[in-house]
Amino acid sequence: MNKLLLLLLGLCLAQASLRTEDVPVYDENQEYIYHYEGEIKSGIPHSSDRFSGMKIASDVRLQFRTQQDVLMRLENINLWTLRGELETPEERKVKITEKDSSHVFPEQLYKDAFKQDLFESSRESWWKSSTEEEVSTTKNVDAEHEQEQGFTRFTSEEMSEQGMIEFRKQLVKVIKFRYEIGKVWDIEASEDEPQWSVNIKRGILNLLQLKMNPLKSELLDRDDSDDVPNRSFDKSTGRVFRTMEKGVSGECETLYNIRDSLAKKNAREVTKIKDFKNCVERPEHAHSLHSAFIPNHQEDPKKMLQSTVAMRVGVVVDDLRPDRFTIDAVESRGQHVFQPHSNQGSNVVTYSKQNLKMVDFKELTTLMPGPTHPQNKGDLKYVFEQNEHLNEDQDRLIGPEKAEVTSARKEMIKLISRDLSVEMRGAITPESPRKFMELVRELRTLNEHQLLEILEDYRLEVPNKNSEHTTEEETAKKQTRMIIIDALSLVGTKESLKAVQKLVDAEKVSDDECEQLLSGIALSIEPCPTSTDTMLDIAKSKRSRNSPKIQKSAWLTFGTMVNGLVREQKEGQMEKKLPNDEEQTTRLLQKYSQNLLMCIEREKSDDEKLTCLKAIGNAGLESTVDRLEELISGKESDTTPLELRVQAIYALRRVTKKLPNKIHNVLYPVYSDPERDPEERIAAVSLLIDPDMKPTSTFLQLVAQSTQRETSNQVGQFVYQYLKKISESQLPKDKGIKPVYMLALRLSKPFNKGLQYSQSKQFQIFDDGMKTGASLDLDIIGNKKSIWPRFARANVELHALGYHMDLLEAGVRLEGLQPIMESLYGKKSEEKKNIFDYLKMKTKERSREDNAWDTHHLKLMNKMNQKLPIETRRPEDPRGHSYIKFYGNEIRYDQLKKEDIQYMMDQGNLPVSTVAEQLMRKGVNLQLMKATKVLEASRQIPTELGVPLSLDVNSALLMKSDVSSKMEVRPRLFRQDRSEQDVQTVKLDIDTNQSAVLQVVGKMSVDCHVAQSGVALNAIVNATFPVSGKLSLDLENKKYKLNIKAPNQEKELFTLKSIPFVYAEQKMINPTAEENDIKPAIRTMNILGKKIQEWPTQMHTTFGREELGFEFALDSKMISRLNKEKMSPIQPLTGPMEFKLTVKPGLYPPTEADIEFRQPTEESISHLSPLERLVYTQQREQTNEFRLEIDILAKHQQHPRTMSIKIHTYDTQMTEDDLTSDSKGVRVSPRFPQRSSKEEVEPEVSSETSKNMKILTNKILRKTVAVQLERSPIPTKESDDFKGCLNMEFGYPMMPEWRLIQDRNMKAMIDAKWGRDCSGNDKMLKVNAKWQKSEEQRRQERWQERQHMSGIDSSEQHSNEELTTREDQNTFEKWNHFKGCLNDRRDGLMYSPACRMAVEDRSLLRQLDIDIMHLNLPSWMEELSTSLKRHIYFMFFDRLSIDDINVRNEENKVRVQVVTNENQDVMNVTINTPSEDAQISHIPIEQPKIKVDFSKLLKLDVPLKLDLPLGFPLRFPSTKKSLKQQYMEVIFGNDQPAYCKIRPNDRIQTFDGIQYKYKVGLCDHVLAKDSSPEESFLVLVRKENVEKQDKTVQVYLEGRKIELTTVPKSQSREWTSKEQETKQVRVFIDGRQVEVNPLKARQILKDEHDTNSPVLFTLSRFGNKVALISEQHGLIVETDGHYVQVKVPTDYRGKLSGLCGNFDGEQYSEYEGPSQEVYRSPFDFGLSYRIPGEECQVNDKKGLSVMRNARITRLNQFNKKETCFSKVPIPQCPEGYTKTESEPRELEFHCVPTELESTKRLIELHKTKPLEKMAFKRTDRIEEVEAELECQQL
Repeated sequence: MNKLLLLLLGLCLAQASLRTEDVPVYDENQEYIYHYEGEIKSGIPHSSDRFSGMKIASDVRLQFRTQQDVLMRLENINLWTLRGELETPEERKVKITEKDSSHVFPEQLYKDAFKQDLFESSRESWWKSSTEEEVSTTKNVDAEHEQEQGFTRFTSEEMSEQGMIEFRKQLVKVIKFRYEIGKVWDIEASEDEPQWSVNIKRGILNLLQLKMNPLKSELLDRDDSDDVPNRSFDKSTGRVFRTMEKGVSGECETLYNIRDSLAKKNAREVTKIKDFKNCVERPEHAHSLHSAFIPNHQEDPKKMLQSTVAMRVGVVVDDLRPDRFTIDAVESRGQHVFQPHSNQGSNVVTYSKQNLKMVDFKELTTLMPGPTHPQNKGDLKYVFEQNEHLNEDQDRLIGPEKAEVTSARKEMIKLISRDLSVEMRGAITPESPRKFMELVRELRTLNEHQLLEILEDYRLEVPNKNSEHTTEEETAKKQTRMIIIDALSLVGTKESLKAVQKLVDAEKVSDDECEQLLSGIALSIEPCPTSTDTMLDIAKSKRSRNSPKIQKSAWLTFGTMVNGLVREQKEGQMEKKLPNDEEQTTRLLQKYSQNLLMCIEREKSDDEKLTCLKAIGNAGLESTVDRLEELISGKESDTTPLELRVQAIYALRRVTKKLPNKIHNVLYPVYSDPERDPEERIAAVSLLIDPDMKPTSTFLQLVAQSTQRETSNQVGQFVYQYLKKISESQLPKDKGIKPVYMLALRLSKPFNKGLQYSQSKQFQIFDDGMKTGASLDLDIIGNKKSIWPRFARANVELHALGYHMDLLEAGVRLEGLQPIMESLYGKKSEEKKNIFDYLKMKTKERSREDNAWDTHHLKLMNKMNQKLPIETRRPEDPRGHSYIKFYGNEIRYDQLKKEDIQYMMDQGNLPVSTVAEQLMRKGVNLQLMKATKVLEASRQIPTELGVPLSLDVNSALLMKSDVSSKMEVRPRLFRQDRSEQDVQTVKLDIDTNQSAVLQVVGKMSVDCHVAQSGVALNAIVNATFPVSGKLSLDLENKKYKLNIKAPNQEKELFTLKSIPFVYAEQKMINPTAEENDIKPAIRTMNILGKKIQEWPTQMHTTFGREELGFEFALDSKMISRLNKEKMSPIQPLTGPMEFKLTVKPGLYPPTEADIEFRQPTEESISHLSPLERLVYTQQREQTNEFRLEIDILAKHQQHPRTMSIKIHTYDTQMTEDDLTSDSKGVRVSPRFPQRSSKEEVEPEVSSETSKNMKILTNKILRKTVAVQLERSPIPTKESDDFKGCLNMEFGYPMMPEWRLIQDRNMKAMIDAKWGRDCSGNDKMLKVNAKWQKSEEQRRQERWQERQHMSGIDSSEQHSNEELTTREDQNTFEKWNHFKGCLNDRRDGLMYSPACRMAVEDRSLLRQLDIDIMHLNLPSWMEELSTSLKRHIYFMFFDRLSIDDINVRNEENKVRVQVVTNENQDVMNVTINTPSEDAQISHIPIEQPKIKVDFSKLLKLDVPLKLDLPLGFPLRFPSTKKSLKQQYMEVIFGNDQPAYCKIRPNDRIQTFDGIQYKYKVGLCDHVLAKDSSPEESFLVLVRKENVEKQDKTVQVYLEGRKIELTTVPKSQSREWTSKEQETKQVRVFIDGRQVEVNPLKARQILKDEHDTNSPVLFTLSRFGNKVALISEQHGLIVETDGHYVQVKVPTDYRGKLSGLCGNFDGEQYSEYEGPSQEVYRSPFDFGLSYRIPGEECQVNDKKGLSVMRNARITRLNQFNKKETCFSKVPIPQCPEGYTKTESEPRELEFHCVPTELESTKRLIELHKTKPLEKMAFKRTDRIEEVEAELECQQL
């Protein structure tokens, strides 16, 4: 028995020893053979079950020379491409039902499409057998296979023999690596083995990376701070720990789970899970044609591409030595999910799977040879191939093979170029963009010499500009040349840049082509020192120096490339290629900086400096800041033009983020200096508070606080709107920093000025579901000398895929061109014949000499200028340029040619030759073609298989414009005597066809060098706009004809198509000439989105088939996500999408259409006498009558279509007594009966004055617009002609209201009748609107009047029972205004501020009554009104009350009443319909918006809405001003027209609203003067007695002197004040008194001896006030002898001088003197406009001080004499007088050497007038001097 037991024990031990020997641990001199399979699949599982992929299979042989040194070789290598589709859930359900009748839940049916389970085998079965092959492989492409468990239909295709030869050739090469304790490192491979092959082997070695002993690993799971691992963790049976582990995808956190296996002895199962969110480093490669950046304050776009990997490893370990083990089997599962939009659905997924199974092991008998010429490749981390190796396959070829490949490339490029040229001559096809992208791709594979050879084959000589006739062959060559130039500019390689350099130097490209090439290179080339040096050589070349166009492009491109080297590396940008040596890098950047700064030296012209400043701005070098500071605010700033100083500020835009503190010290003093030009200050602050520069919260608060004391409205409004713009931004890039701007906005002073001030606006659209949006930024810098801005720019930004792209910026800056703009909208209508009549100054000066009146006016103005020289406010010198930026890089700018502008201003005609005009008459055929790329970007990450996963987007845009035109103008447009003749006829024939095609291709793919598979999206946009017609303008007879040719076949106007698909491609490796024509094998399967929708959502809408004879059709087809979730309905990844707009001939299509516009001639009055004609013409001018007739004829032989439109507008003057009383007016409460005749008398004035005031304000102006339309019937729909009549009337008071007792209103009427006739019996809609006072207003006014009549003079009587509904502060403020006005009237002040406020209170009309009557309305109008009513009721449901019980209102009538509160921010609405009465209370009045819901309008299931706010608030009218005038004031932010006023208390209010006190004396003072070169008017003011308030006003207007003065009055007793009873205003013209009647205006002709002479001005008397009105000059002067008011339009902006200010919209320069010097005190400012004269001397001994610059002499530090002038003039006694009263002043002085001739001229000049522009000089010293206020003759 014992022996038997011993025998059994021995057998057991033997068996045990044999099992241990089955799988020995890794040891030296051992060989292990594995079978490896790697599979990768891609698709869109949310939308479709279709997928594509590839599979690699091979045997892996490992030979352990030692325990650490291992050789690996791949054998039996195979590669397949896969395409397949899972069966639908319905098919799967049927098959499952056939096998198992159990219930199947639908939601469990392949939700994840082709996704494989993470580990599909059980723990036990996984150890027992090898994993079954999941896909069958065959060479038969059409074979279909089904897998029993996966229900997958797919096809597989083995690689071609040529591809497999190259693939196996590299993969069979042996590599060597070190393997120690499960760590793979120190990989060596053959020197000639490419990186893609090594990376695939890294993917296999990555499966062997394993950490079995946590004690020897750096763990992340430590519970304490010591180095000893957690003891309880070490004692655990199962080991779970986290560690940082290197792999193919980088060094990332890895979670290990080690546990004993139940299937094998001494075996363990290891699970590894990678956390890619926690990686020390992860290999990633990004490249883009343009720059983009990741917003810092949003989700990382890397989250849009998320990766997960899990591995399961079966390990056999040695019990005695746990570090010794053998890997028996490995399973790896991974997925990469791309989420471009939301987290729900439409995600592109790539699944990876790896299996490694040991099949044999044995002792090493035959040793494999190691790598040839071994080269260390590093560790497991994936290494991307460099772009320099794109041509390595060709570089390895020599001799005939290389020539053969080059020849094949040439033929391919020729073929593509030829095809594109043919397509561009015709219609651009959807295939054209793809071919252009292919052309660029092929050109990138060529080196410099190959490019030149190809270009030489095309003979790209510079085209002959003088040739008039070209053959078809030459035209084809020219078009092919243009295509190659476009493509070459986007190649972006060093080789292409060298080729371009040689072309430029050899002058084989024209200047325009060179500019195009360099602009494209600026955006496409990869920056490196070599290419940057090449561009610098081009910029400094002789060709560049001789061509300003090439010079600008070269320097801008050079700056862009320098920035590409130094900018901070960001996602999506090109890699920097600076030298590794820091010292060498510093020297290189210094070299670039010196070259950029050399071209802004003083000897350079301003144009050259502007170019270099823009290049410096592109470069963004830190070393240029000091030099730029000198131009901005240093010693050169005084001599640097404003345009260059502003450009120097913008040149700091890319340095601000690098050197924030230094830039703050440079720019903040510029912003905070109020004496700086507003454009400089705005440029500085726009950089300082740009959110991209990340300003701190404290700094933004500092800027915001500065607006509280801001004196420039231009600067203040820009800063306020900029802060507000960012605070309201919805873009992700602004979300993080927006709260900081919101805080700063609360601290900022609100600036809500008008449109003529600087603006900063932003229009945004962002879809949170799509994570996509765009914004349009508009920045406008105003000009204080004109309403036209000086600078404007528009910036388009895009946000997509987590990136924010500064796509495009376009801007324009203009100086001195405002007169050209104002010539079209000028003051003098008779001078507006054409733009050149305004510009032709010499002609105007000659006409002045010929005109006696103008000569006399010129003498008067010269006489005044001799007494008080006032510098002419001339426009700036004409300058300007426009620029374009792409992705923040300025690539092009064009300057206005000053010579051409000067020629126009001198000669008055365009600088165009007679030959050019003859060519225009003969006909010009112009064809423009452009091909470019909008976007090209790529991002790559490694997969676990060692092949890269790429996200690529590529695009191409092709545009073509064909224009054929003829133009004839009689008389000739450009002849020298053109200004003396009127244009009589203009004829224009034009035939144009504009077309554009945009293709965007996006891919998510994997690439193993010989094959590629993945998911792609192809989107194509095609737009065509064909127009053909003739235009004829008969200006003499006022007839204008337009002929439009109709399309005779169907045309697609707009098409958008996109389709996602999966694909598998077998690449052509080194194709020979014979194989060049063979296309790569690409297999595709479209993703139709049937998992979302079985059938796509379709829409078909047509319009115009019968009505117009053309049928416009809108068709759409898409897979809408609305079927799944309420999100963005259009997702490109859900399935095919198509939008198409077409036009085709309809029913009875016309061949052409004639449209004629004409104004009826005056033939009807030809029989009248000259006097009768004059009376008729004057009446017509008074009524402002206008007639226009439009006839439209659509020609067709049998059924022509006709339409006639007549428009008639005119004005009618009437009185309120002429109008019939409205019985439906406001119902006044019985408690407040109408005023009696006694109560209607104006209080505190005489009855005569009250009567005259009522007569003057009783006039009503009614504007009428009548439109009549007649057209022929619509075929098949109508039998009778259609007629429609529309009458619109609007009546409002002609004269502004200034009475306190008033009850006026405004009315509007719209009467529309249409149908068979205009009788109103068919269809009718009539709307009557009336603005009037509300009951509450009337109640308040009656209470005020009764308080006055009862003698109660205290606002404490608010307890009056009539005021129980309005006991608030506004009520008593109005009472104070009313009471104050009555007190002022007792004192003789008719137009005091209190009276003005009281009149404004009583002029506002806060109630609107609308009556709507209708009859037989169409059904769509009834539906629209019903929908509108429901929408209103729904919006204000909580404030709505409806009474529909026993309501019997009038049928077919609706009445609406709207009443606002005093502040016009809340309103109450009452709606009365035939069946109900509705009241809506307390509706807030917000800024009006335009809201359009296109989904309802077009009946689409697409939520397309437009929500656009208007730029002005909703306001109710006032009778004090016209409705137009009120809205103009809201838009422009000030009074329209602007006014200046001197009040009786000597307070002066300027045109810009600044008030100051200055006492006008006996001397004449310039109140307002047109100081432009025209000098159209001059207004003087003085007092006859200093102690009294009487003022005399003199107006000089075109040689006339009009004096308005107070003289004793004999009879009238209009005023109760005794002082005022003896005074009235008399009018004297050229010394002769003119009577002005109170009730009739008197017109003064320019030539009183000629009755046909135009009216120069009009005189009117209103009570005790006289007004002079000159419509020709836009001037109004009013006075009652005590106050003086001057009104001017905005045309005089920046052109005025005098006590009323310069009217530039600014505060800091309000006290601008005659020589444009700016004073600090109102007293000095007033003295500067005092005109000295004998008549204002107090006595013979006393004299008047004059304003002069103080002058002192001193010795400087070099002991040389210098003369110093004060920067601001002060009062000084003239020569021969001494001071009798003075006061000390501390002044700033500017000093110049005394011996200079210029200084001597200044000394002589300063004796006669203040020195010009001295205030802008630097300050050299500060001294205290005496200001001489009064003088005494010596």
